[in-house]
Amino acid sequence: MRSPSLTLIGATALSLSLSACGPEPIAPADTARAAAGDRILTSFDRVTLAPRERARFRAVVVNAGALSSAGLSFVMRDPSVASLAAADGRAQVQGLATGRTWVLVQREGAEDSVEVIVQ
Repeated sequence: MRSPSLTLIGATALSLSLSACGPEPIAPADTARAAAGDRILTSFDRVTLAPRERARFRAVVVNAGALSSAGLSFVMRDPSVASLAAADGRAQVQGLATGRTWVLVQREGAEDSVEVIVQ
């Protein structure tokens, strides 16, 4: 009988080797850290909608353990696919046409993105 730790190591190695075979990423980088150490976190990495359907997500900046939504800006990469309304760290997207786009969330050099798929 195999030891549980060897099974776990084997499963981890298989998972890593399979993920290395995937296609090149097409999304912007998940998170870029600013020189000051800010990091943006979003409540979702991906939202899938039908045309005219809406979804909401939140974003916060983490700096030295403190959370804040002050100064965040939200930008829709392709406004023909989905619309965006955002304020105070909260965003609402609405599907407009079939396709894929991203909402870029930024503050002073830190950024994160949420993929929006309309199908």
